[in-house]
Amino acid sequence: MLKSVTAAMMLFCALASFAANAQMADRLTERPAASKSTVSKPISTDAVAITREMTSRLHLNEGQFLKLLPLNRTKVARLNSIHRQYKNDEATRVAKEAELEAQYEKDCSRILTPSQLSQLQQENGQPATAPTNAGNGLG
Repeated sequence: MLKSVTAAMMLFCALASFAANAQMADRLTERPAASKSTVSKPISTDAVAITREMTSRLHLNEGQFLKLLPLNRTKVARLNSIHRQYKNDEATRVAKEAELEAQYEKDCSRILTPSQLSQLQQENGQPATAPTNAGNGLG
């Protein structure tokens, strides 16, 4: 009897482990930006450093960190692309950078609290105006 209970518990634990691994694999495949094959090391390293620094300055919670990391990876990659593509055209490069920054702030407004977003804007040298559709930082 004891052997059958022990075997049943081991089987249950194994199945639970497989289910958890399957869910994690599904979660990771939903995020192509997080895959190691699509993100170069310097971009990923820069994005992690930026996100950690933002965590320190803005007092981000873990959920915000996890949502901002792929956003920062995308921003760094696009910024590098803009610099490469428009290296000889400063006016276009500056316009594209401003466009990228505006989109980045829009995306951040869905993740950060209004006060965090205001602080981020102040640190980036922009006026501290709260967006009209600012998110609550929870989703």
